[in-house]
This record gives sequence, C-alpha cells and structure tokens, in this order.
Amino acid sequence: MATAHSGPPLEHGALRLTVEEGYLAYAGAFLTGDARDTAVEDAFAILWLSFDAALASPDIRRYAWDLLRATVKARADYRDERPVLGEAAFDTLALRQETSVEGQVAQLAESLELYAAISRLPDTQLDVMVLRRMCGYPPEDVSDLLGLSLATVRSTERHAQRFLNDTIEPPATEGPTP
Repeated sequence: MATAHSGPPLEHGALRLTVEEGYLAYAGAFLTGDARDTAVEDAFAILWLSFDAALASPDIRRYAWDLLRATVKARADYRDERPVLGEAAFDTLALRQETSVEGQVAQLAESLELYAAISRLPDTQLDVMVLRRMCGYPPEDVSDLLGLSLATVRSTERHAQRFLNDTIEPPATEGPTP
C-alpha cells in the first residue's frame, strides 16, 4: 500500500531554509509584525501548492521570489500606485546613530525622500535596492535570493542608483556658495 506525501517536498523545505531570512527582511520593508510573517508564510504555502510549476520553471529561486514579491506587494500600503516604504525610514542605522534632534530630523527627512524614490523603481530594481540598501545584503546574497546572476544584480543596482541620483535633491547647504 502506497501512502500519499502529506507535507511539502524535501526540496521545498531546503529552499525555505536557505531563503526565509531574506524573504522576511524584504517583506519587512513593506509590512510589519504579523503582516510580514503572514505574507512570507503565505508565499511559501503558494509555492508548495505550485511546486510542480516551480520545478518546471527555468529557475526555482526566481519563481519563488516572484511569488514572494507578488504576495508582499498585494498586502503593502500604496500611495500614488507605488508601495509605501516610509515606515522603514524610522528604523535605519543612520537615524539611530544621530545624536542631536536636528540631526535626527534631517536624517529622517533624507530617508523618507530616498525611500519614496526607491518605491518608484521598476520591480527588479526595487527588489535589488530594498535588499542591498535597506536590508544590507551583499550582491552575492541578493543574487541567490532573486535567482538572478551576480552581473545582473550589479547592473540593476547601477541603473537604480543612477535613477535615484537623478531623482533625489542633494541636501541644501547653509550659507552662500562661493
């Protein structure tokens, strides 16, 4: 008598072990607390239900990432059809390192502007910048999470950085310019 397998396949569990921390970090840029955890859990459940399609795809990591992104973005708050990343601006290393109130206010304003600009990036650039700049992952880890080549991650980051540099106003300096 054969028994049906009642849980996720071994490969699903292995993938989950390798990517779950990164998925939670990414989701944390858009969602907080239980909403973040639920979105990641739901993404893994959807992956399990569609695992045959994932295995048939060119890259299972890319397939799984696309599921995660769709699940997270479906639950994120939006403003002007762009996901809101503003809450993440209140939890940055730069803000925690500021000692003066004036410095904290300036840093918060800078972070809010940066995150608003990041939210306007196309999906892959958004993913790379969230993982690299907001979550602090090195390019190799971003490549592994997204199922993209390291060269693609680096190129995508350069294009995104160019957009951000062109979009964000440099901080105003005090006093006259010589």
